[in-house]
Amino acid sequence: KDTKNVEITEKAAPRRRLRILTLGGSVTWGAGLNHRASAYPYRLEIDHHHSVTNLAIRATGSEYPAQCISSMLRLQEGNGSNYNPDEPFDVITFDFSLNGMQDFPLLVRRLRERYPDALFIYVNLFSLSTPRGAFKSKNARALIHEQGGVVYHFGSIGPATADFNYHEELDRKNPPAKVRKLFGKDKHHASSRGHKVISSKLMEIIDSHDFPPDPQVGSWLGGDVCISWFQTGKTPLQIIEGGEMKEWDEEKHKFGIEVDQEDGMIIEYNHDGTQEAIMSLQYMTKSTVPNDPYSSMYPPVLILTKQNIQGILDSKTDAKTNMTGLVRTSVVEVEHEPDEDWVYLRGLQEKVHVRRFHISAVSSIGTVKPGVNFIYIFPVEKRSYPFRLTATMVCQACSEISWSSEDAW
Repeated sequence: KDTKNVEITEKAAPRRRLRILTLGGSVTWGAGLNHRASAYPYRLEIDHHHSVTNLAIRATGSEYPAQCISSMLRLQEGNGSNYNPDEPFDVITFDFSLNGMQDFPLLVRRLRERYPDALFIYVNLFSLSTPRGAFKSKNARALIHEQGGVVYHFGSIGPATADFNYHEELDRKNPPAKVRKLFGKDKHHASSRGHKVISSKLMEIIDSHDFPPDPQVGSWLGGDVCISWFQTGKTPLQIIEGGEMKEWDEEKHKFGIEVDQEDGMIIEYNHDGTQEAIMSLQYMTKSTVPNDPYSSMYPPVLILTKQNIQGILDSKTDAKTNMTGLVRTSVVEVEHEPDEDWVYLRGLQEKVHVRRFHISAVSSIGTVKPGVNFIYIFPVEKRSYPFRLTATMVCQACSEISWSSEDAW
């Protein structure tokens, strides 16, 4: 049929440049690639011309962004980033199947409150090298569907929204070549080809969705104040004694404040809020034998928070002589909790099957009061590595919505 002289009276409106937020672990960060620009968040920007803010953090599950998302975004302001706090995100992607989904409902709730019109997409990744392949993501996927979102299963060769169960449909020990090529040499992180597939599948989903021309911006529900030095080695915290900032992984540029294994460490934290607030710490974990808590490379610790430095110094002796009343039958089992104000951290992941991975954990250590607070961390035992602290976290929004560790998955 000759269409040369047919007059076209109507054209499809061009898609506006969308604002996309990507959250996740090392795959979304771009680990294992020769060039991070090959990772799917950057492909969405370079190849498809959308505005992308990538806040993925290596070796980190959903706990940190759940409690610290507003702080993470605040750091992007005026930092050469595309992020503008007055412009809401149109699309938010999540990748936490490899590093853990604890507090994921909190993250989703806070982001939905802030960005009521955003399309949520869960990128369901898996690994060829780990025993289970990934965390069970059934609840996370269901939650995204409840929010009107979409799930993309990495490894599926069908449509972007097709169901795919790698346990049932794939032999991960001997995957077909087309699947093996989606992974890098370590069989864990996505290859450049894998990232290209992810970005194209995400675009399939995005292009099939209608976005409102004027999306709304909601509330952060009180916000949060978090300080992480895991990727930068920089922190405004003052180390009073017994701690040192170190780049403990020089190849991957990972940093932590290492706690003296003999005397512990005292840090000063200034809480500029007007009310007492719950504080959590992020720290590294790894066990060589998942079922054996004594194989942890990091020590369990006792933690005390006070506004009086002299009170901290006086308590150091109590920690060394009788462990502040703590009585344990093992690293995990506690017969008698420590004295009031002290908190015992086991230095382990709660889920046994992930203890073999070198990833971060988050634990609450009580509350901080307005003004200057002093935090004392005392190792109960010596281990191969000193206790490595990577972030402090104060989540006002958690108090606003009455979120507690009991709500976490």
